[in-house]
Amino acid sequence: MRAFITRYPVAVFVSLTLLAQFAVVLATWWLIPDGLEMHSDHPGSHLAHAIFRFRVFFPLGLAILMTVYLDGRSGLNKLFGSFLHWRVPVKWYALAFTWKFILGYLGIAAVVLMGMDVWPPLVNGDWLSNMITNAAFIVGIALVEETSWIRFSVTRLQEKHTALFSSVVVGIAWGLWYLMMMLLGEGVPDGIPWYAFMISMFSLTVFLTWAYNTTRSGTVLLIMQVFSNCAFLVVPMLPVPERAPYFMNAFVALFLLVSFMLIRVFGSNHL
Repeated sequence: MRAFITRYPVAVFVSLTLLAQFAVVLATWWLIPDGLEMHSDHPGSHLAHAIFRFRVFFPLGLAILMTVYLDGRSGLNKLFGSFLHWRVPVKWYALAFTWKFILGYLGIAAVVLMGMDVWPPLVNGDWLSNMITNAAFIVGIALVEETSWIRFSVTRLQEKHTALFSSVVVGIAWGLWYLMMMLLGEGVPDGIPWYAFMISMFSLTVFLTWAYNTTRSGTVLLIMQVFSNCAFLVVPMLPVPERAPYFMNAFVALFLLVSFMLIRVFGSNHL
């Protein structure tokens, strides 16, 4: 078994992670009474929510266990050491803090200029309260996802494959991890078409892989992830009821264009 895990560590990680996610989603769906939601005031809904919350810890825990199993305790330094590599040019921090805000507002501007919708409020009205309420989760999920999907999965795949191949494989797996939650209407903003979400996950993986391969900085990636989540709370680009998701689709299209440009300029081998 050790030989198989050593040869296919990412395949094992992805398979176990998606299997665990499926089990959590299935248990959550089974526990929620008919006609109610996860946040309803009912014992079944409360238990379902408690189980559902544990989903975020599995990828990080598995990445840590597999790293120790394959590389010993010294492997943890490789897994987490990049968080201490913060001395990179200032332009990377500028990009990390602003990239999603820029793409979000550019997408809104493109939609308005094409006459497909009117300009929305500059920011969401409840952005600050939502950000304060969800601050711990925003940082925590960014840490989990960067460590599990980029630091563990992409970097290991790149030892034998191109950066583009690694990004495609991990982006699909990462997207499927979220896609299961869309069946419950939880964990993913409402109204995002599944195909747009999967395209966005591909673009995100390419973008983060390029950033990490260029900087080797886990700090930059963590900030990129944190402010990626924050942007959805601030920029009014998420779908709203009874309106076509033009703003979100425009963001996805622009992000895909950026990912293609990165592949074209920096090459598929190393990004």
